[in-house]
Amino acid sequence: MPKALPLLIFTLGSLAAWSQPTNTISRVDSANHLPSLKIYKTHPEWEIPVSIGLIGAASLGYKEMDKKAALTEEGVLALNPESINAFDRPAAFFDPAGFKSAESTSDILMTAVVASPLFLVFDKKIKRDWADVLGMLLLAQAADNTVLFAGFLSVRRPRPVAYNPALPLDAKTGVGKTNSFFSGHVSWAATSTFFIAKVYTDYHHIKGWKRLLIYTGAAIPPSVVGYYRMHAGRHFETDAITGVVVGAACGILIPEIHRIKLKDKSLSVQPFYKLGANGISVSYIIK
Repeated sequence: MPKALPLLIFTLGSLAAWSQPTNTISRVDSANHLPSLKIYKTHPEWEIPVSIGLIGAASLGYKEMDKKAALTEEGVLALNPESINAFDRPAAFFDPAGFKSAESTSDILMTAVVASPLFLVFDKKIKRDWADVLGMLLLAQAADNTVLFAGFLSVRRPRPVAYNPALPLDAKTGVGKTNSFFSGHVSWAATSTFFIAKVYTDYHHIKGWKRLLIYTGAAIPPSVVGYYRMHAGRHFETDAITGVVVGAACGILIPEIHRIKLKDKSLSVQPFYKLGANGISVSYIIK
């Protein structure tokens, strides 16, 4: 996230620059000349600065976290690749010759994917609510970082490199070797892609298999990032899968929490007065 933070801030700034502010709950759709309701109810005046503060604090805290996740020679010698579950075990035996290239690729891909919400500014329906989108995206990434830190602190899982028999002892020791669970790169990427899927389908009222297809597509970029993180010796497969799940949850739930729930017009509750009697009538139209 430290490398991606400047680009994320640029992305969010671009959302503001490309868009027009909107302060009313209802507007007129310029294309159809019909009233258009806002999709989300947000509080950008405090959500944006608070989220930026949390993301900034997290970015500064990763170096300290790496120090706490140090691994000594004694710790490395006590590790046994055979103790890893069969599903994750192959990651401990990847060829170290490809580690540097895979890590560089994962960094580039993660940064690009984290910045991908920039494309939302090309959607006329979404960009007019730039402040709502801005606040929710920042809040989603802040929530993801919070869960990530909790994972690092509560689960001290050695990275695959610490088990790899093809690496010398000095390459397995040092800082940042016991914070494998879960993948931050993957979760940051998933937060952005699933945020895009959620916001886009909400604004365009996409349901059913089309919505499912968009959400499936949202899982592809973070999965690719996870592939390269694994082949960089940084994470096991379950670390990457967990990253997708956590990122997806943050990217979807934050907008959902803010979504304005429209009243169910099928249900009608109203008072009645007839022939000196009064009461409440309840009716429901089955569609």
